[in-house]
Amino acid sequence: SSSSGMLLTLSSFDVFRQKIVLPRDSIKYNEVKWKQKIFATVIKALYQSPLMCYTESNLILPAGKGEVSPMNDRQLLCFLTLSRTLNFTAAARELYCTQPALSYQIRSLEKELDLALFERSTTRVALTEAGRAFVPQAEGIYRSILNARTALKGFARRRTLTLRLPPVLLQRDPIYPILMARLHAALPGYEFAVDTRPVSRNPHEMLCSEADAALYLPFGPLQPEIERTPILHNTFYLIVSPEHPLTGRSTLALADLAGQQLFYEPLYQEMVDLAVVQPGLPFSAPSWHMVENYECVYNDLLAGRGMFLCPMKYPAFPAAWYLPLQLPLPDTCLLTLRDDPRPEIQRLREVFTAVYASRAKLLGEE
Repeated sequence: SSSSGMLLTLSSFDVFRQKIVLPRDSIKYNEVKWKQKIFATVIKALYQSPLMCYTESNLILPAGKGEVSPMNDRQLLCFLTLSRTLNFTAAARELYCTQPALSYQIRSLEKELDLALFERSTTRVALTEAGRAFVPQAEGIYRSILNARTALKGFARRRTLTLRLPPVLLQRDPIYPILMARLHAALPGYEFAVDTRPVSRNPHEMLCSEADAALYLPFGPLQPEIERTPILHNTFYLIVSPEHPLTGRSTLALADLAGQQLFYEPLYQEMVDLAVVQPGLPFSAPSWHMVENYECVYNDLLAGRGMFLCPMKYPAFPAAWYLPLQLPLPDTCLLTLRDDPRPEIQRLREVFTAVYASRAKLLGEE
């Protein structure tokens, strides 16, 4: 975990004692290869020790040998995630843990309940009848735990607010330094930690344990505990060079993109998913290609061999190259917990709303 140091169980050290033999003549021993051998042994020992699950918020260690871990919020989260995905690989990726660690949490919960919650085979995972009956109960229990955490946030002594912000805001949006300056002025004495990871599929859980607020483009409904403050109306653009056959237009509709090659960054996968199901999409659909950033396809764009989807006008290209895409998009919203009792969260909402409402004036675009 990035937030906590690596912890080792006692059994892990037992493995080290059995496998690491100190060299008799350490002076002549190759120091580099010795360090490499230690590192490889540590990694191997971790995988052979009782399974551990790492997350951004904590480190899960199993109970001692022969013990059964009592039901806890992490087990419930693992169960709810797997019941939704019905795929250990997808659930483990979403939970930032290994598949064996996820299996351990599920087995521990099943042992605690003395019931099988999932039917497992080499090709499929399915909920048992008991598992289906447990889903709404687990959702209620887990939501109550999160709501209890929310109620206690006002008693925290920590004067650091964690913001989950998209990388493009930090890297390319000139409003970012202005926004941070306004936040520091409005909340003196507070520090702001910025996290650029994507907003999780469970914003309620994320806001209770990992972040205090998040900028998000919501393509679907949110949990009732989430306060959704619209701050920016979205217009996406396509970068079209003078060499491209569609250059010179004032705007582009989906029907204009038939057979075209379009590039986009991973952050906007949901936007692309929305575009491909729109009724205006032509029979000869465009070819969408995910790339790390526009620098990867810069030469293709200059030569007119494709267009690049972006949420704002970057200074790397002339303003005339940006053509608005006609696509119904939700507003970018600031997500916070609706019942968060801290006055600084309300101040946070006010600052975000005010800065983005006067964005054009602050950037001298008016």
